Amino acid sequence: MNGIMKSNKKTPLRKRKLEKKSDTCKSKKLKKKNRNPIDMNKTEEVNENTLSLPQCGFYWDSLSDLKLKADIETSSDSEDDTEKQKTSKVKKLNAAQRREQERQKEREIRAREEALASNQMPNSVDQFDRLVLASPDSSLVWLQYMAYHLQATEVEKARAVAKRAIKTINFREENEKLNVWNAWLNLESKFGTSETLNDVFQEAVKSNDALKIYTHMLTVHVESKRQFELQKLVNTFIVKFKQNPQVWVECGSALLKLGLKDKSRQIMQRALQSLQPSEHVNIMVRFANLENQFGDKERSQTLFEQILSSYPKRVDIWSSYVDSLVKSGEILIARKVLERAIVQKLPPKKMKTLFKKFISFEEKHGTSEDVQRVQRIATEYIENQCNERIN
Repeated sequence: MNGIMKSNKKTPLRKRKLEKKSDTCKSKKLKKKNRNPIDMNKTEEVNENTLSLPQCGFYWDSLSDLKLKADIETSSDSEDDTEKQKTSKVKKLNAAQRREQERQKEREIRAREEALASNQMPNSVDQFDRLVLASPDSSLVWLQYMAYHLQATEVEKARAVAKRAIKTINFREENEKLNVWNAWLNLESKFGTSETLNDVFQEAVKSNDALKIYTHMLTVHVESKRQFELQKLVNTFIVKFKQNPQVWVECGSALLKLGLKDKSRQIMQRALQSLQPSEHVNIMVRFANLENQFGDKERSQTLFEQILSSYPKRVDIWSSYVDSLVKSGEILIARKVLERAIVQKLPPKKMKTLFKKFISFEEKHGTSEDVQRVQRIATEYIENQCNERIN
């Protein structure tokens, strides 16, 4: 009974607490409902003004956050679309289109080079730098760039361009690099000193084909008329390449151009001692042509006569002898040489070559009667050959 009474006493206390809570909640709801709408608007405006920075893109209310998210999504979508378009454009380029792009670039480079070749030279350093960037392996552009500085007597800048060109041109482009080295040697020969010329020459020999550099250096000394330096270079050139017939010819030609005839003839004798016997005739013929061109014409004729006395059946020697006489204007002597040549008893193929040479010679330098005369001699030779075969 006591327990029952206790439980009956507790139940009204709980009911009272629950009723108080419900009353407080109802009063709060009534206050919210009875709140003035003007005050609500004022508080919202204050909150919006204090909690938003539209200029910077920051919003603290939920609606504006939704707007910001929407803007971000649209911008990201647009970026994705542009990236997709770019990738699609790249993917659309097939092999043929890529080749066409490369050809277009080559056409542009060729157009720039043709503009340089047609004397449409740039007028400033910036224009030359653009050309060099467009075609870095073209020696023509670099040489024009050097000439631009040399016209303004800016030798140091021209040297700097030469050094830059040698560093820039691809190592596979040997001829392009060689052109720059040759131009640099010419520059040092005209505007530098003997020390700078020698330094560049030594570097060029290490970096290029030594034979080509030595050959160009011969022309450099000939153009500047340096006899002592030329003789010194000839001696070293021959020692290094004494088994090359062309080296002996180049050295002899350079000496003759500077009037050193005796030195050139000594070079020919040394060549005959150093080279193989099979090369002797060709060397003598070439030195005979050099004598006719740069030395004494009589000396050239005596050399040819000596060769023909030893090798009368060499048709090529007869032809080169006639050509050298024609170049020197000795038409009568050339005609006599051809008359001597066709009198010989040679194989029919060689005689045919000599008759053709004689007929073409008379067509250029003789009259129609001279041509008919040679043709008659040729027909008589053919008839005699046929009679000999029949008999």
